[in-house]
Amino acid sequence: MEIIRFGRTPSVTEKLIKILVNDAGDERVLVVHRADGAYTFQRQRKHTDGWSGLGPALGLYDSAETAENEARSRVPWLVPLFH
Repeated sequence: MEIIRFGRTPSVTEKLIKILVNDAGDERVLVVHRADGAYTFQRQRKHTDGWSGLGPALGLYDSAETAENEARSRVPWLVPLFH
């Protein structure tokens, strides 16, 4: 996948692993591999002029799978899709 720069600091480059989008297409969850080796997920909302800035990292995890599973259990619109 693509390398994305999140804007927290210019030296932090992270790799986008997966994007989960809600049915309406106006909110998404990004699973990210951080430069320090940890994984996280972040939420983002779509507005009329494009996607908002990313929300904060929501936890630090040992794998992309763990980060995604945690997102699936904590993000309200993802919960019914996977349980």
